[in-house]
Amino acid sequence: MGVTTIQPTTLFDPEDLKIAFSNKTDEELKLAHFLFRMMGKPTLVKLGGIATVWALKLGLPIKGLVKNTIYRHFCGGETAQQAQLAIRRMAKAKVYTVLDYAAEAKEDEDGFDYVLDEIMRNIRLAKVTGEIPYISVKLTGIGSRDIFQKLQEGELLTAEETAAFQRTENRLDLICKAAFEANITVYIDAEESWLQQAMDELAEKMMLRYNEHRAVVFNTLQMYRTDRIAYLTDLLKRSEGYDVVLGIKIVRGAYIEKEQERAAEYGYPSPVFSIKADTDHSFDKAIDICLQNLHRVELCAATHNEASTRYLVNQINRRGVADHRKCIYFSQLYGMSDNLTYNLASAGFNASKYLPYGDVATTLPYMIRRAEENTSIAGQMGRELSLLEAEMKRRGL
Repeated sequence: MGVTTIQPTTLFDPEDLKIAFSNKTDEELKLAHFLFRMMGKPTLVKLGGIATVWALKLGLPIKGLVKNTIYRHFCGGETAQQAQLAIRRMAKAKVYTVLDYAAEAKEDEDGFDYVLDEIMRNIRLAKVTGEIPYISVKLTGIGSRDIFQKLQEGELLTAEETAAFQRTENRLDLICKAAFEANITVYIDAEESWLQQAMDELAEKMMLRYNEHRAVVFNTLQMYRTDRIAYLTDLLKRSEGYDVVLGIKIVRGAYIEKEQERAAEYGYPSPVFSIKADTDHSFDKAIDICLQNLHRVELCAATHNEASTRYLVNQINRRGVADHRKCIYFSQLYGMSDNLTYNLASAGFNASKYLPYGDVATTLPYMIRRAEENTSIAGQMGRELSLLEAEMKRRGL
């Protein structure tokens, strides 16, 4: 890619509160402030999550409370159609949607087929409305965790398991083919390290099949893993000579405690960095590698980290990447880091929100996971709270 002198017309300023919270009513702002204040207390989050799950299982009448608080803030609705209200609100601010069916799937063939049908409906909706450019796919939603783990551990599959894994691949192929035909993008989520190898292989197979002219399929790399820079470098080397645009989505990672605990339990070296600075360095190094290969890579930086976001913006400007909207994407979770997403969009960058949806009861594990993850991110809750309080003060609330 040639270097030009074209720059974005507007500077990215994550401190611009008016733009950051332009989509929030006063009531929504107060709710966000309340939720982030609660999420700043990890013990309360953990106990509250356990209590809420049990209350719903016992049929206690708390669904309305959940729906009007944490669910309302972090989810788009119970159906993709309900989520369209949030999709359209964001679109007015030039923020795109990554639609994410967040319900926990039943781990059997019927459950996997149900998730497949839901995703295929979303692709048809995206094609008809033109409002959903990206969808998210979790491979354990369409295939067996146990089989992914057996493959990683080098165990031979039974004939039945081999057939089941082929059905998983077929489901993913149906999704990617439909996305290709609908001119939308598929982000394949990363999962625990002991499942990931076969998932990487499936993602690579789909990229080779559908990414000839653009990145229809993105694989996700969790940069808190100590081996991901090596994996990225190797993937680039292995794909040389192929007519393929690699779709690379980088995240920091969501299972750090689980990864460390399992490594200690089974006596193998932890696959994740123990020092946050090492993860930060790994994330930014992945940015550099992708930017050096933009002639055959599209990059999605999915992060709430302001420093890495600024770093990528600065690199785009310094390198003069004129057509960055076609090959570089930013993304954050719905309900978080609005100061990044909305100010990126306002400054002319390709910014999106991961928008989960699904029935309240079945998406609850997803929401609790999000809350627990966020309480463990150093400084994240304090940053969110300070921005919300500054905006409330600006509005005179």
